[in-house]
Amino acid sequence: MSTLKISSITNSIIIKSLLLLIISMIFIVMAGTYIFTEKQLKTTLKLSYDTNETQLQQLANTANNEMEQFASRLTLLAKTSEIQSMDKFTAAGYLKSFNISSLFISGESISLFDRSYNLICNNSMLGSAKISYPIEFNRISPHRPTISPWYRDADGTPKRAFGVVVSDRALGDGRLISSFSIRRLWRYFSEYKVGQNGILIACNGQGEILYHPNMRTWLDGVHKISELGLGDMNIKQDNDDNIRFLTLENGSTYLINKTFNPTYDLGLIALQPKTEIDAQVSSVQHISRIILYSSIIAILLVSLWQILIVCKPLNNLIDHISQITEGNLNIEEFKAKSSQDEIGRLAKVFNQMHATIKRQIQELNAHRELLEKEVKERTYELEQANKKLDQISRTDELTQLPNRRDMHRTIEKEVDRANRFRKAFSIIFIDIDHFKNVNDTYGHSAGDAVLKSVASTIRGLLRKYDVLARYGGEEFLTLLPETELKDAAHVAERFRKQIENQTIFFGGKEIKVTITLGVAQFDSGQGAEKCIQLADKALYEGKEHGRNKVILWNDDRAVESLDNMQS
Repeated sequence: MSTLKISSITNSIIIKSLLLLIISMIFIVMAGTYIFTEKQLKTTLKLSYDTNETQLQQLANTANNEMEQFASRLTLLAKTSEIQSMDKFTAAGYLKSFNISSLFISGESISLFDRSYNLICNNSMLGSAKISYPIEFNRISPHRPTISPWYRDADGTPKRAFGVVVSDRALGDGRLISSFSIRRLWRYFSEYKVGQNGILIACNGQGEILYHPNMRTWLDGVHKISELGLGDMNIKQDNDDNIRFLTLENGSTYLINKTFNPTYDLGLIALQPKTEIDAQVSSVQHISRIILYSSIIAILLVSLWQILIVCKPLNNLIDHISQITEGNLNIEEFKAKSSQDEIGRLAKVFNQMHATIKRQIQELNAHRELLEKEVKERTYELEQANKKLDQISRTDELTQLPNRRDMHRTIEKEVDRANRFRKAFSIIFIDIDHFKNVNDTYGHSAGDAVLKSVASTIRGLLRKYDVLARYGGEEFLTLLPETELKDAAHVAERFRKQIENQTIFFGGKEIKVTITLGVAQFDSGQGAEKCIQLADKALYEGKEHGRNKVILWNDDRAVESLDNMQS
């Protein structure tokens, strides 16, 4: 009897299936855990790199803005009447006044020179001792500030000289020179955090260290980044954006991010310790191992439970069925432990007439198929009706373009994308000139033909991800993702020329129309609705001043497109 039971177990398809399922599930869990772990490791590293890259770019923008503001203030000072007077006492008193001296920090100087480059005065509180600036006076442009390379004067602090032209019709052009101290940027650099214990380094294009957290060591004299263990890195030409680690002279390995602005000759290098990345990776690996072991244990326990509640009762039921097929009709009924589970109901069915079971199963299958068929048909009809209703609610019937409601949804999505990825987009408001005259002269059918022709022409000039919608009446709205104002102006000019040069044929008559376009660029501070209003306002300006124009809304005023004026 025991031999028979062993044989039935070894030949049981359920046992074999469970064993195959166990092996398969363990393999799937192990493979999935491995893939998940590797993906999480890469994701963790990529996340750290991207986070550092984003923060470093923000810091670089802050530093660039600081120097741009410094240059702008110097340019404004050069235009003041006190400076343009070129009078020693007037200019000196002005430069040493509190309002002007407060614009500069300790160690920064500003000097005024005459047309022969002789010192007139400076902001020194002890007279006007001449201060040397490493800048070529004769190369200072009247159009924009001239900037010298980084240098160090007596106090040893890295500085740059900014020079602008001072115009004076009576005495000739002079020069206003000021030094920009790197100390202005140290506050931002010191507050910047790279991970928990990372390092930020600032340098110029020659690799000279301009900032290091350890100022006593690395800012006492001139030091190069190569002394830190960065090798022969040329930050001006190193365009390798791949994720990489570097080992410095101190023996520590760091994840490196870098950026360089050639205009202001300023490079930033962020170094995050590899140990911090490894700690995050170790946490991921630990969690993965817990998931793996827990899954394997759960699979084994569930499989064992299935064997106890399924295999054993089924083998007993098979023994009863075998005896019935051999003619032993007097065998007692099969009794399951529970009459509510699958095994109990199966035992009850086998105790009934086989014909009744077959008939009930056939009727049940037929009924189920009929219900499934009806459900599929009704579901399909409902889906088609919903699709058609959705299409009607989002589309202009005449031009088959998106309608105003659908366009607003599209713009809302583009606003979210623009804010998330810091991408500009522009809006073009289009109006058909004298459209009422078309309707009055040729009839509303001709007006419909003009609307469809204009819509088709403009749609043919768009990129695949641009969106054109009928905004109402003879007005259209175009959304140009990832497009700044100047590029949108070129697109609008193409629209205008194409419509102006085409002829619409209707009822044997030739109809010529033009369009006026208003262009505005999205500003996250004002919102999408304001951008549409500005484009509409620019359009109104175009219609008020002759029509058939492209008007840009730029710097709080309407400006006619240069392309339009040249044509």
